Amino acid sequence: MALALTLGSIVRVTNSYFGYSFERIKEMIVKKRKAKKKDKMPGHDASPNAALVRSVDTNPDNITISEDSTQIHKEISSQKIVKFIVYIHEFDKFDESGNQKCRNHNCIQSVCKPFKKYCSRKCSSQFTKWYNANFYWRNIRNQVLKRDKYTCQICGIVLNKKKRYNKQLKNWLECDHIIPKSYYYHLGYQFDTLDNKVKTILEFVHNGNNLRTLCYNCHKKLSVNVASNKSRLLNLEEQID
Repeated sequence: MALALTLGSIVRVTNSYFGYSFERIKEMIVKKRKAKKKDKMPGHDASPNAALVRSVDTNPDNITISEDSTQIHKEISSQKIVKFIVYIHEFDKFDESGNQKCRNHNCIQSVCKPFKKYCSRKCSSQFTKWYNANFYWRNIRNQVLKRDKYTCQICGIVLNKKKRYNKQLKNWLECDHIIPKSYYYHLGYQFDTLDNKVKTILEFVHNGNNLRTLCYNCHKKLSVNVASNKSRLLNLEEQID
């Protein structure tokens, strides 16, 4: 079920839950640490289906597992993406005979020496420039910091673009996703085939409209509330539907 919210509306809803007090944030952190310790205890089953097993009636005649709960666990496990990376070798193309084609977009020519992946220097230059500008996080990050004039978009502090020059202040600049990357599935994106990966990266993960410059201190405060904000947005999605 895709999230029927526009980018701007989700940002407004997400930002409305950032105003937690210090005591509330501390309570959330302590609760999270206790949960982690409980998962590490001997005999404790931390698997996704453990909650289902514990919630089932002990009477064998009454044991029923909800299909909806099982489906939710399957969806959660399928949404876990370690890193949003599209490697350059994934763009390699081959014909029916197994001969390698030029890697560049809309080029159907065969690879030509001295190149191993391209048919010409022009295709090599075009594809390399496009890939580096859109799929290397360091380049994306630098573009966002430069666009925002190396200024935190929350507190307004101006810092050096290089982290090592700001360590004495114990603060530095970071590139933040306004809508967290973990929301990609609920926005209708997939990360399975090459076409879906490219679409997810260009339209959402590396989209400059979803990125902003924050200082480390402000970014840390926002990150504390990501999990709770996500649950609120999912509840809002159910209400809208």
